[in-house]
Amino acid sequence: MPFNVNPTVRRRRLGQELRRLRELKGMTAEEVAERLLVSQSKISRLENG
Repeated sequence: MPFNVNPTVRRRRLGQELRRLRELKGMTAEEVAERLLVSQSKISRLENG
């Protein structure tokens, strides 16, 4: 990814990739949150950019 891409665009792309990988593994946001010791809302915020 080029370095001159807007930070908002990078956050959105990161969120999309995190969600894609989570779904590929068949995990819920709640399961990911438990494993990472963070809240489910944190996972949601990350995935939604």
